[in-house]
Amino acid sequence: MLSFAELLRQLAEGAVGPSLVLLIVSAGFVVLVRNWRLVLPVMVLQYVAVGLLLARLFDPIAALFKPMAGSITLIVLSLAAQRADDVRAERGESVARERLARPNWQRLPAQLLLRAVTMALVLTAAFGAAVRFPLPGGTRELNLGAYMLIGCGLILMATAYESLNVGTGILMLVSGFELAYVPLEPSVGVSALLALTTLLIGLAIAYLILADADADISPDPRSRSAP
Repeated sequence: MLSFAELLRQLAEGAVGPSLVLLIVSAGFVVLVRNWRLVLPVMVLQYVAVGLLLARLFDPIAALFKPMAGSITLIVLSLAAQRADDVRAERGESVARERLARPNWQRLPAQLLLRAVTMALVLTAAFGAAVRFPLPGGTRELNLGAYMLIGCGLILMATAYESLNVGTGILMLVSGFELAYVPLEPSVGVSALLALTTLLIGLAIAYLILADADADISPDPRSRSAP
């Protein structure tokens, strides 16, 4: 009878293609959509895909650190984002729920098109970099996932203005770094340290989300109504 660790390893070996597809789709969704009610659940799937890719490198049980730490971080971010929405709602500002109920159709098509083109360029660059500049010790799918997450994370950090969206970019950047670095040092200690880093970054982002909501720096609340 196979142990739980062996079952996880077999699952990770057989789900390389689906995991990579899930990683690409989730990263593209996070880049395109800027509503935390939609983005954070998709980020959970992204952490699961990263965990499955990492499970092929070392102890599959240790690979669970990534989705577990990511899920805890996303729960903290969702609580902070909900609190921030409540604070903004008390001031009469636009919140994430209103972005779904009353989207700005004048700005939405152009914004989505720009983000889609940016995501296509990042994905193309990631494919090219994975072939021409392979990372030491990593397989092609790990190279592609690392380059794509790093690229998407940098794009989000450069283009988003809300703390939560910038924070998701930072978390994607950390995941990409983990896919790039763990093949060089596939140990439980490194995995645990990176999981702890994810938790600490999540706490810092949650603090910034709440601080951003408390600081009324926008004279016109409608200026925060981008989708």
